[in-house]
Amino acid sequence: MLSNNLKIKNTAHRYKVYLAYNFLNRARGLLFRKKLAVDECLLISPCSSIHTIGMRYSLDIVFIDACGIILEIHEDVKSFRCISSSNKQTRTVVEFRSGSLKRMGLRLNDHLFERGDQ
Repeated sequence: MLSNNLKIKNTAHRYKVYLAYNFLNRARGLLFRKKLAVDECLLISPCSSIHTIGMRYSLDIVFIDACGIILEIHEDVKSFRCISSSNKQTRTVVEFRSGSLKRMGLRLNDHLFERGDQ
């Protein structure tokens, strides 16, 4: 799985973003991986729904459009859940360690990434 470093809006430092762009990486997601660090996330694209079946820890989930604008936020998603975006503009899902979104103070309609990092 590829990774990149991006500046998340409202944070003081860059996040290590794991990229899941092919079928195998999107299907696997975070299954069988250790818990994300506080400065890591998984970006899945294209994607408009996720599941946490088999996950051993909770996640914060953000659905974004093609420009990186936050369309939906789901905090502390427990194991064995399925979540689909109700917004037809959703292109990408970003999964964070549970509790990350409160710490960052992200809101609907915010740009997830600082301008120039998209």
